[in-house]
Amino acid sequence: MMKNSSARIAAVLTLCSGLVLSTGCVKKSEYEALQAQYNDALAKEGKLTGTIEKQAAEINALESDFDALADIFAEEIENQEIQLEQLVDGIELEIPSDVMYKSGAATPTVGSDGLEYAQRLAKFLADTDYLVSVVGHTDNQKMSRTLAKKYPSNWELAGARAAGVARYLVDNGLDPAQVVASSRGKYDPVASNDTPEGRARNRRIQIILRSLP
Repeated sequence: MMKNSSARIAAVLTLCSGLVLSTGCVKKSEYEALQAQYNDALAKEGKLTGTIEKQAAEINALESDFDALADIFAEEIENQEIQLEQLVDGIELEIPSDVMYKSGAATPTVGSDGLEYAQRLAKFLADTDYLVSVVGHTDNQKMSRTLAKKYPSNWELAGARAAGVARYLVDNGLDPAQVVASSRGKYDPVASNDTPEGRARNRRIQIILRSLP
C-alpha cells in the first residue's frame, strides 16, 4: 500500500513538473508540497522495508538456533528427557528437576545428567546474545518440616533451583546481565498432581531464550 502511494505521488510530480516547465500553471508551492509528500512516502516505505527485512532475519536466526539445539540434544529429546519448543519470539527448553537435583535440594547434583545438559546449553549460549530466563517449577506436595525451615514453600525452593541453574550458566560463560532467575512454584503445572508421573512432570526447570531488544 505504501509503495502504491509513493508511486501515485511520483506520477503526479512527473506531470506537475512538466506543467511547470511548459505552462507555468502549477504553483511552485504546490509542487514543493507534493515533492515533500513524495519524499516522506519514500522514507516511510524504506523504514517499513527495513523492518520487514530485520524481522525476517531474526526469524531465520531463531529457526537456525532451534535446529542447532535440536541437534545438540537430539538423543535427550528422542528419549523425552528434554522438551524443546520453538516459540513465536524465542526458544523454550525444559529439563526435569529430578535429573538435576536430589529430593529437596536446591544445588544441582555434581555429575548429574541435568548439570551436563546445562553445560552443553551454556557452551551453545556463549556466542549468542539471548536474554535467558530460568524459571523453577515444582509439584504441589507440602514441604517437610526440616526442608520448610530453609524454604517455607515450594515457591522458595523453585526459586532457589532456578537461581542455581542461572548461576551455573553464568559460571560457564554467560553474561550475568543476560540471565534472569524466577519461580512459579506449584502454580503453573503441566500435568495432574494426582499421580507420581504427573508430579514428576511438574518438577522442572524451564529455560526461555529471547532475543535482546
